[in-house]
Amino acid sequence: MNPASVARGASGLLLLAALVAFPLAASGYYLALGISVLSYTVLATAWALFSGPTRYISLATAAFFGIGAYTVAVLGEKLPWPVVLAVAAIIAFVVALVVGLSTLRLAGIYFVIFTFGLAELVRQVVTWYEANVHRSIGRYVFVDVTQNMIYWQLLALAVLVFLAGWLVARSRLGLALRVIGEDENAAEHCGIDTTRAKLAVFALSAIFMTLTGAIMAPRWTYIDPVISFNAVTSFQTLIMALFGGAGRLYGPLLGVVPLVLLFEVLGANFPNTFSILLGIVFMLIVYALPQGVVGLVARGLPRFRTTGTGARVAEHLGGFMKDPAKRPEAADAGAELLATQDLTRAFGGLVAVDGLGLSIRKGEILGLIGPNGSGKTTALNLISGALEPDAGEIRLRGRSIAGRKAHRVAQAGIARTFQLVRVLGSMSCVENVVAGLAFRSPKVWDAAAEREARALIARVGLEDKADAPAAQLTYIDQKRLELARALALKPEVLLLDEWLAGLNLSELNEGIALVRSLRDEGLSIVMVEHVMDAIRSLCDRCVVMNAGRKIGDGPPAVVLADREVVRAYLGDADA
Repeated sequence: MNPASVARGASGLLLLAALVAFPLAASGYYLALGISVLSYTVLATAWALFSGPTRYISLATAAFFGIGAYTVAVLGEKLPWPVVLAVAAIIAFVVALVVGLSTLRLAGIYFVIFTFGLAELVRQVVTWYEANVHRSIGRYVFVDVTQNMIYWQLLALAVLVFLAGWLVARSRLGLALRVIGEDENAAEHCGIDTTRAKLAVFALSAIFMTLTGAIMAPRWTYIDPVISFNAVTSFQTLIMALFGGAGRLYGPLLGVVPLVLLFEVLGANFPNTFSILLGIVFMLIVYALPQGVVGLVARGLPRFRTTGTGARVAEHLGGFMKDPAKRPEAADAGAELLATQDLTRAFGGLVAVDGLGLSIRKGEILGLIGPNGSGKTTALNLISGALEPDAGEIRLRGRSIAGRKAHRVAQAGIARTFQLVRVLGSMSCVENVVAGLAFRSPKVWDAAAEREARALIARVGLEDKADAPAAQLTYIDQKRLELARALALKPEVLLLDEWLAGLNLSELNEGIALVRSLRDEGLSIVMVEHVMDAIRSLCDRCVVMNAGRKIGDGPPAVVLADREVVRAYLGDADA
């Protein structure tokens, strides 16, 4: 074993031993301070477990914390303590599933507002129950749990949340969350079931928050809805996680320790203006440290590993990401692979795709052309699952895929690039391509994923930039990277949306040669393109669209000379 690893392990054990022994030597005040540090360490780390990689800002901490506290108040005297904690965890899991299924389709400010309202909603429900059923607002908490026991239970919970975070970060689930945070649309087209990934970690985070509330409840002799579901808990947790840096596992801890001390001082000396001071601290953190303290001390350190014992253990223990179904046997050469019939999609009164029918055979390049606004990209969105058709059929190998989610279409064998390039900016080129490998059918993971990713990156001419962040690439290189990620899905059909646009003559010739080599390997390609030299050079057939309808279908030379096609591009005077 590596001596450095042994030294780190020994140091960690010594630190853990010191933390375990702390209550035996600490006075009442310092023990209470240690309990506060541990409770917020669990809350902030659990918050960052979900919100850190996905960038979904949640203010639901107070809701789950209060659920845990009230579970103890109701059941603490009726059930054994371990059973009470288990019930609290189960309630948290159920609530998180119900809330997650209804809210995780929201994003941005809408998700923030809903989670903030969740705590108030739960508080009002509990208040109504207490007033109308229990006939008393609030409950006394009589549980035989000492302050030392509270400390040790929180310490154990902190160890568990760090272990969970370490495992998630090294699993396919962790990669899925990071890709979601970078670009959720791109994540779906990488084969990632974004709803499943977000829901799994949201529920895990909620369980830790609820258990923290349950363990902390015996500190109070009396609790009521206002105490349990205090919105300040959500904001303090958020501030601590952001100050430390939610992008790293240990980041929230760097925020908890100084801010618990700061809030202790502010609360004791400025009780009437504490909320105002809390808001000022929050604004200063957002403006001065957008990446948190960890962003200052950890630049350049690797954030993600797909190899090593940790990655393999995490994958075996995780199991959150369902493996995609096995694909049918590949189609024979020349067989019809993809077909649409009467495909229709409208946006209000505008019919963007109107009864489109097209087909492509194995090893064929089909050009999908037409003037701007003719519905070409919408047609690709329908085929790839980004949009659901209003009517019509889409068949892959004779099986209907119309209306399937984008991740299922990607797993079935259809990959795509985008008209506006969608790379995962803060992730390296290797990580961008691994995102396609890890969720395809069959999946590729661990050391094999990195090897294959580097091979695909080399194929598109980016081998010298494999470890560079995607955001640092030029626009043309980002297009190459996006193609490598699409190829990582091992598609049978590749959808290229103006992939050759913006290239100079040399780059265009290289791009044409690369696309041709993919066709020679048996890949079927549908390419939306305005570069007619590329259309003439590459395409076996062309489908021409205008105003959502197909107006031409045949060899490029024939289609491009058709009077109706010329009229669509140039107008009646030039037809």
